[in-house]
Amino acid sequence: MTPTTTPGLLDAIYPTTRIRGRLIRRDNEQTIRWANLDAATAGDMGREQIGWFVGGHPGLARATEQLGRLDSNPQGGVWVIVPLGRELSCELFATWPFAEHVAARPGSSNSVWRSRKVWVAIPEDLKQLLPLVRTIEGGVAGVIVLDPPCILYKTRGGTDSWGNVHPNDRPQHVVNFRAGLDRDGWQPPLLLLTEKPAKAVDGQIVARAFCLNTFRFVAGDSFGCWEVPITEDE
Repeated sequence: MTPTTTPGLLDAIYPTTRIRGRLIRRDNEQTIRWANLDAATAGDMGREQIGWFVGGHPGLARATEQLGRLDSNPQGGVWVIVPLGRELSCELFATWPFAEHVAARPGSSNSVWRSRKVWVAIPEDLKQLLPLVRTIEGGVAGVIVLDPPCILYKTRGGTDSWGNVHPNDRPQHVVNFRAGLDRDGWQPPLLLLTEKPAKAVDGQIVARAFCLNTFRFVAGDSFGCWEVPITEDE
């Protein structure tokens, strides 16, 4: 990572701060502190492979509202949303508040659709977005996995205990996508939004599936996206 290029890169992707959440301890959900996903935080997360595990998230309706706020901001990088499956991708599209921003729509065999600052694809279709996001000004601000039951991390490739071969490693598609956007050792941060509370799953196993070193745990009811910039004292 070259110190001369990193600040300029991150300042272009995160000219303002639009995401905030309350960091908690996994075991008892005790508050640690509030955190803003600003350029400095994103820099640390992308270099050190630290994700946000947003547990106890209220669900799709709230996610649509929150992500719509990110889409309304014309500045900064694109947010890539990775729904658990095609059905969830279509549900998000059906309730999207900015139809006028949509440039591509999902089909019966394709989960991909693009709004202004929010682009959507299930893990298997992320490869379709990679050549596009490499050409856009600002780059990718983050990869947000929408996984209400928190099961995506379990769908690994390889051979199971019964000898069945599973060629489709779904978390690896996410890993490959982020790696394809690597810039001098920095990758767009990964955020996992799930209705499962953090203490209900083994965070380290989930982190390893996405090739992260660790998660910071965020209370789902505190996670928020803003249309206006977040200031330090909010």
